[in-house]
Amino acid sequence: MKNNSLKTYIWLTIAFILNIYVGKSQCAGEDNTVTVCDKFLDISNQNFDLFSNLNGMPQMGGTWSTTNSANLDALNINTGTLDLWLINEFGEHQFTYTNGNCGESAIVTLLLGGYSGEDNVDGSANACSDMPTNMFNFLGSLVDGAIPDSNGVWEEDPMTATGDLSGNIFDTTLAGPGEYIFTYTVPDVDACLGSVSTIFLEVHKAPESGDPLEFVVCTTDDLSGFTNLNLNSLLVGEDMNGTWSEAFTNQIDGILDDIINVEEINANFGYGVYDFTYTVLPDHPVCSEASTTISIVILPTLQGNMQVDNYCAGSDYEVSLEYDDSLLPAGTYDLTYRVTSSQGMEDIIISIPFNNGSGTFNVLPAAVPLNEDVDLNIIGIIGKVPERDVCTNIDVPQVSFLTASPSATGESVCPDNEVDIQLQNILDMGGNLSNESHAVNYSLTFPDNTSTDLTTGSLDFTDGVVSFTIPSSNFNLDGSYTVDIEIEDSYDLDCTISTNIEVIPTPEEIQLQIIVDNSCDATGIDVLVDAPILVNGSYTIDYEVVEQNSMEILTDNSINFAGGIAQYEIDIANLPDGDYLVLLQSIQNDNTPCREVFEFQLEESFTIGGSPTVIDAESSQTFCLNDGVPTLVDVEVNTLGDVVFYENAENDIPLPLNTLLVNGEDYYVFSENENDNCSPDERIRIVVSLIQASTPTSENPNPVLCGSENPMLTDIQVSSPNNGSIIWYDSASGGAPLDITETLIDNQSYFAAEILGGFCESEIRLEITPTIVNPLLPDLTASELTLCALDNPTVVELENLEIPIDGVEIEWFLEEEGENVVSSSELLLDDTIYYAQSKDIETGCINLERFPVTVDLNNCDPEKYGFFIPDGFSPNSDGRNDTFYVPNIEIIFPDFTIEIFNRYGNSIFKGDAGNPAWSGSEVGRNMAPNGIYFFIINFNREGFEPRQGRLYLNQ
Repeated sequence: MKNNSLKTYIWLTIAFILNIYVGKSQCAGEDNTVTVCDKFLDISNQNFDLFSNLNGMPQMGGTWSTTNSANLDALNINTGTLDLWLINEFGEHQFTYTNGNCGESAIVTLLLGGYSGEDNVDGSANACSDMPTNMFNFLGSLVDGAIPDSNGVWEEDPMTATGDLSGNIFDTTLAGPGEYIFTYTVPDVDACLGSVSTIFLEVHKAPESGDPLEFVVCTTDDLSGFTNLNLNSLLVGEDMNGTWSEAFTNQIDGILDDIINVEEINANFGYGVYDFTYTVLPDHPVCSEASTTISIVILPTLQGNMQVDNYCAGSDYEVSLEYDDSLLPAGTYDLTYRVTSSQGMEDIIISIPFNNGSGTFNVLPAAVPLNEDVDLNIIGIIGKVPERDVCTNIDVPQVSFLTASPSATGESVCPDNEVDIQLQNILDMGGNLSNESHAVNYSLTFPDNTSTDLTTGSLDFTDGVVSFTIPSSNFNLDGSYTVDIEIEDSYDLDCTISTNIEVIPTPEEIQLQIIVDNSCDATGIDVLVDAPILVNGSYTIDYEVVEQNSMEILTDNSINFAGGIAQYEIDIANLPDGDYLVLLQSIQNDNTPCREVFEFQLEESFTIGGSPTVIDAESSQTFCLNDGVPTLVDVEVNTLGDVVFYENAENDIPLPLNTLLVNGEDYYVFSENENDNCSPDERIRIVVSLIQASTPTSENPNPVLCGSENPMLTDIQVSSPNNGSIIWYDSASGGAPLDITETLIDNQSYFAAEILGGFCESEIRLEITPTIVNPLLPDLTASELTLCALDNPTVVELENLEIPIDGVEIEWFLEEEGENVVSSSELLLDDTIYYAQSKDIETGCINLERFPVTVDLNNCDPEKYGFFIPDGFSPNSDGRNDTFYVPNIEIIFPDFTIEIFNRYGNSIFKGDAGNPAWSGSEVGRNMAPNGIYFFIINFNREGFEPRQGRLYLNQ
């Protein structure tokens, strides 16, 4: 027994040591070489287990790797599962297993037999001659997912060899169309035999659509030679079996059509690029169709227009040229223009800037004869014209113009004399010196810059010359006049015929003055003569003193002087008290320019022994222009004498009593006694204010107002143009003013007038006709609405009661006078009064009176709503059937009562609409026991008898 134990111990020790040694040295297993000849023969080769092909005793937990990165897609590095179908190269492949627990590795060497694919000799291998082809595209396979190896050798069959095979690429563009034989070989691998696949390849000719030729013309060229242009003439090297197409000009009528009309394209579409495509279909579908597009390029000619006027001689003959600036860049160009006239033809080159589609130049005056139409042409333009985008010639229509020198002359005159005007070089409509009849219209501008338009009527011209007279009544002001003249039915010239007329001023008047020392009680009278402008000579002034009442001449005498300044005294010392006149007068020759007669009469009144008159008047007086334009007669003055008005305090010339008053002007008044020449010592100053009331204005003479707001005249918006007051009437004229708080009546006219200062009222009144909107009362089909609350009725049910009224909508309220409108989508409330109110749709005006409708939501038919009484419930708080409740009973029978009894007849629950559900508790107890209970329901609704029954409570 002892020996056996010792043997056992020794054996276990050896096994333990052996186990440690073996486990440590073989944790990654040992290298192994595996040969697989036909990887596509077995589907399991898609999950080839490398781990099981390790020798030794490898332990799990390591990872796999490979020296060929192309094999990574086929290898699961964690499990060692290898998809041989994803390895597309025959030969040796190594996969290394590394166990990190012991730091050891082992290699599985896989010798993989080759696969060259299947022959392709049935005519399905086709290629096109326009692109090199990959020969692998034609290798067949009998197994889905099987791919020929990529590292075999391609060779041309000697019978069809071309030398155009490089690797797996056959250059069909060099070899050309034909039939070619190729082989693909994979060699033997270990015990695996190699294989050869054969391909019969047919290369088909690619279609040739040719190379395009350029076709460029100008839109202004003579294109009559291209009305039958054969498009084939614009191609080189094309196959002849192609067809033409295009998508714009409709020149191609069908597949056989190759003729186009370029002249017609230009006429219909103008300049542009018009593409026509030639398409050749392949003989075999392996080739794609070929297309070549030729472009018919019709370039725009630089179009332009000249603007030139007819000119007056000596001015700048400026010509405006407009052109398409999208075709011609801005810059300076040498422009050649041609002037054609009776002097011949002259071409002139001028450098001008072109910018933003316009340019200007001046025609040389020397090239333009007078009174003759000349023709102007643009011959060409030299400069930075684009070579391809636009034709270099310029197409500008010819223009004609004429240069003439019409004139007018007139002489200077004295005031109030007629003026003769002579016209020269006037042309008829044909541009010739006129020998026809023309009316002359002229504008006469006066020295004060005002003007008048006049006409002569028809005048007969001779070789462009005529005279006419301007009446003397036009020349009563001194200074320079301008006559601007237009000749009817004459040649249209861009110049003005005018002349200036000078009116020589009349010499100053002879200044004579009668000075009375006191016109009310005169003691001396002096006559002052100031006449330095008179020509030297002898002049006589006669004077008389006349008694006013009898008009008796008391004194008759003369004053003699030779020009200059003189003073003479008239003797009145011996005259008795009374009223008198002193008169000076003269009528004699005067040789001063623009005055031939020295004529005047001057008088002055005076009194001896008189007394002044008292005047009383308001210093500021206001007048209303609406009553008519006031005159001095309307000024209020209190006096015993005759009232006389003056412009100022010093002026001795009285104003006529019919003088119109001027606003803001001051007038000076004094009173003359008809019995003498006395006047107050001072004149009274009266300032006049003129006011005029205007018709009021309104932006809305037909206002629309709401009757519910009790509109009054104060609600009408009327403006006073002069910031005055507004007064209202019920008629356009006359009548008594209205109270502004008067309530407005629909469609009744009211008339507003402006009033200024409390007395000046506008003559024309503004008519205002208001529209007072009072929507009709709501029109409803019923005043009560009975529904069932279970239908969730909304305010729409109320709206269904409305009888439509044109232009009126109904709004619903919960209050008789509230402002909150109830929405159509709101649910109706039971036992509630709703109020309907009319609202005018257009103006928003309302009728304050509201129509009540009572809503009752208890009209529910039990049968319609599936009314039933449950026969039990389970109050176990599981959220289902926890109470005894008759569904919707409080809605269908709002006045119901329910009472529940136990089996002893004791009442344990009473309910109604406010407490419709029994929770299972008894009066005075927490919860009724399981069992049968009894109920009595009184519906309290006509036609429904009380119902009794039993129910079961089960917790």
